[in-house]
Amino acid sequence: MSRHRALLAALLGLVALLLAGCATVPGSSDVTVLRRVGDPAEPSAPPGPARGAQPLEIVRGWILASGATAERHSAARAFLSPPAAGSWDDGSSPTVVDDRVDTVFSPGSGQSGTASVRVRADKLGTLRPDGAFVPDPGTVDVTVGLTENNGVWRISALPPGTIVRHSDLRANTRPVRIWFSAAVGGAPVGETRYLATSPVRSVPARVLDELFSGPSDDLRGAALSALPAGALLRSAVGTTTDGVATVDLTHIGPVDALDAGRRAEIAQQVVLTLAGVGLDRVRLTVDGTPLLDGRPQLGVDDVLAGLPPAVRDRQDLPSAPASGDAATSSALLVTGGRVRAIPQDPTLGPDPGRPAAPDLVTGVDDARSAAASPDGRDVAVVGLEGATMRLSVGRVGAAVSPTPITGTTITRPSWTPDGAEVWTVVDGRPLRAVRGGPSPDAPVLAPVGLDTTPLAGLGALTGLRLSPDGTRVALVAGGHVVLATVLRDAGGGARLGAVRVLRPGPAGKALEGVVDVTWSQTDRLVAVGSAAGHPVQRASADGLDLDDGPTTNLTPPVTAVAAAPNRPTLVVDQGGLWALPADGSDGGDVWRSVPGGSNSSVPAYPG
Repeated sequence: MSRHRALLAALLGLVALLLAGCATVPGSSDVTVLRRVGDPAEPSAPPGPARGAQPLEIVRGWILASGATAERHSAARAFLSPPAAGSWDDGSSPTVVDDRVDTVFSPGSGQSGTASVRVRADKLGTLRPDGAFVPDPGTVDVTVGLTENNGVWRISALPPGTIVRHSDLRANTRPVRIWFSAAVGGAPVGETRYLATSPVRSVPARVLDELFSGPSDDLRGAALSALPAGALLRSAVGTTTDGVATVDLTHIGPVDALDAGRRAEIAQQVVLTLAGVGLDRVRLTVDGTPLLDGRPQLGVDDVLAGLPPAVRDRQDLPSAPASGDAATSSALLVTGGRVRAIPQDPTLGPDPGRPAAPDLVTGVDDARSAAASPDGRDVAVVGLEGATMRLSVGRVGAAVSPTPITGTTITRPSWTPDGAEVWTVVDGRPLRAVRGGPSPDAPVLAPVGLDTTPLAGLGALTGLRLSPDGTRVALVAGGHVVLATVLRDAGGGARLGAVRVLRPGPAGKALEGVVDVTWSQTDRLVAVGSAAGHPVQRASADGLDLDDGPTTNLTPPVTAVAAAPNRPTLVVDQGGLWALPADGSDGGDVWRSVPGGSNSSVPAYPG
């Protein structure tokens, strides 16, 4: 009994010591570890090898498990023999392939206790360590060796790196927007990266690591990072009791050595990037010192407040406004030689009890295409004058002013996000025109230089749309979509940088037969055309995703398309004008007829 009493006394003493230790924690320590960022739970681990699994099943299981990166691909290593599991180099950039992966025995395979399996698949590209997808279409053709031990088959010889199916990559990662600054002007420029969803608690730190890595090669020359090379987190990202994220940076240098503009751009990049993973307010410091004097906590509105309204109100930014000119501007439609506004719900058509809406602009007798400026105040119109087309521009509700820009063919115009320029294709060549004039109520357009050397060899161009952030341009060339980076200089000049064909590949799996293209978001496009079975296709700008859009009620070929965030997609087919409700709306997979359109109409959203 005395021993029991002594043990009890010792335990009580230990508890007292622990409580005393807890009482010494400073009351100011209000930081808690971030556990969720508003996303679903972590994906469950893929199943391991089934009992009695044969070589082909083992290889297929290894490929299916390779998309799960947790604990250095522990799920995939379960399919390897112990020596192979210990030596496998899984650190190389994952090779992303089409979902169809063929696994067959190699010729001559089947020796007692060994097997050789050939793996073949269509390659889409690779995923860089910073999470950027790099398109690199081709074919994967590798051989995997297996050995049997006591009736159990395991992989014993395999190439370095992982082979990840497209659907497995998407199931185990989440797309996030990493924000940089335009090389000229400093406007925010976002880039999509794919972040592993596991472990959830490290998402904020990992998304900032991708920010520290800087823009990808696709944006080289178009975007910059205000963060110096070598910037790091000084401590883990946490959240205070009132939900404010705490971010302490290091390897940036003394705060007072950074000018105000540089500090504002750093704050902008960090806050916008974290907003994309559910952290709306940030306490941002550098080596413990607040980055911005007198502003210990920052939200998205704070870091965008100093930008021009045309930039601040962009729909691709995390704080896209629910109201305002850009958000409420209607799509327009050129039909029957006239330019008309389309109602907010295009399927309702005009109210029969009211007189027909007036033309948006006058002064063009035979309009063929048009586009409103991002703020919805001005309209650029392509009109036919005899056998010649001419580009004109004017304020909504007024007569347009003709420009000197003419040609046998001129494509639908496209505006830069600030509304200062209009781009189009004249007789197969891109053209850039700058807005000016003595009065803002009577804008004029003057053509200026545009170096398009990287487009050499692509042939005649038949369509052009600038991205919502102005850093890329999508062009239609020979039935394909070509993306080019827009590079600007401080003197107002512009040229095209990196150029690539979006989603090339074998017939039936490529983006081809395209007649028209537009941006639905800064990182996503919608293309329409005459490809058999694929009249409407949706693609990510990096080329990772390519999906067919709904086709119910459409009669191909589809000749024109208009899209915008949270707005119905509009297309024109042989039966007229159709609208597809925005994602999440009722009937989101059925095209609805829009009254007033025809098979020669051309729709456009502002921009």
